[in-house]
Amino acid sequence: MKKYFVLLTVLILFTLIGCSKEEEKKEEKSVPVKVFTVRNDRIENAIKVTGSISAGEDVYVPAKVTERIEKIYVKPGDRVYKGQPIAVQYNAIFKQGVEAAETAVKSVETQAKLVNQDYQRMKKLFDQKAISQQQYDQIKTQYDATQFSVEQAKVQLLQAKEQFDNSFVKAPFAGVAASIMVENNQMIIAGTPVVQVINPSSMKAKIKIPSEDIKGIFKGQNVKISFPSIPDKNYLGTISQIDQAVDPITKNLQVEVLLKNPDNFIKSGMFGEFFIETKIKENSIVIPENAVQSRTEVAIDRETGLQKSIKKHFIFVVKNGIAHLTEIKIGISNNGRIEVSSGLNDGDVVVVVGQNIVKSGDKVKIIE
Repeated sequence: MKKYFVLLTVLILFTLIGCSKEEEKKEEKSVPVKVFTVRNDRIENAIKVTGSISAGEDVYVPAKVTERIEKIYVKPGDRVYKGQPIAVQYNAIFKQGVEAAETAVKSVETQAKLVNQDYQRMKKLFDQKAISQQQYDQIKTQYDATQFSVEQAKVQLLQAKEQFDNSFVKAPFAGVAASIMVENNQMIIAGTPVVQVINPSSMKAKIKIPSEDIKGIFKGQNVKISFPSIPDKNYLGTISQIDQAVDPITKNLQVEVLLKNPDNFIKSGMFGEFFIETKIKENSIVIPENAVQSRTEVAIDRETGLQKSIKKHFIFVVKNGIAHLTEIKIGISNNGRIEVSSGLNDGDVVVVVGQNIVKSGDKVKIIE
């Protein structure tokens, strides 16, 4: 009897140990995962391109005459007003030409004044029939010739003044002298760049948009801009111009973007990143993009008999502690987030970490 009691005790112990191991196995089957609770949110599709910045107004002002530089009035970084002389070339000969032309004008005007007096007197006599037609024609010809001489002298004076004025290199608009490209006493020919003048209050960039993305681009569209050299600061620009032809080699479309530079941090030549929102959706189901798993299936087209690839997208939805593989339809994506157009509802719980090791039907343990 005592032996039976011992055997019974041993069987009970083995049964309890076996149950304990089964429970441990069940506990081991719970896969640790991190989850995201689905909610409605705003998402936008954006194009990211890079490009360099130049001033909205950026001009290399050339010399207009061939002569040496006599004096430079500004240095790089100086502000200039429209029409301000920036440099002057040797112009003594031009100044003499102006003085000579002024003297010539005075001379012919004096002569014309005397001829005009004679003409008026002879005209009055001709009207009274006191002189012949030939006498009148002679004085009239002399009068016309002196008037022409006066006009010609005035034109020569204007040309002399213009040539003298051309010896001054002037700012075409209000801005900043960005760089000086000549030295004092340097001999230069007409057309040589003397100074670069920019208007730093407004900047522009010419960026290249891939042809497949141009559908959402339009004039007046806002552009977000950031610069690696100006961290933690973003700027807002506007598309001001769109080319009407795609580059046949690169398949890109050139777009001009204007932006303000209120703090004067942006410098011509800086490298920037441009973000253009082409589509915006409000109140959409948005989840982390890494939660989505893709699978490509091959199907047969019943009409053609040809194979075609179908890409499907899945996520794991947690319900009552169990992971369920769920097929979804996706929309636009941006910055690690993706829109789900069908297959999810607001409030669903989605696996975002551990989705590569969990299987549909597995018990999961949600961790923080």
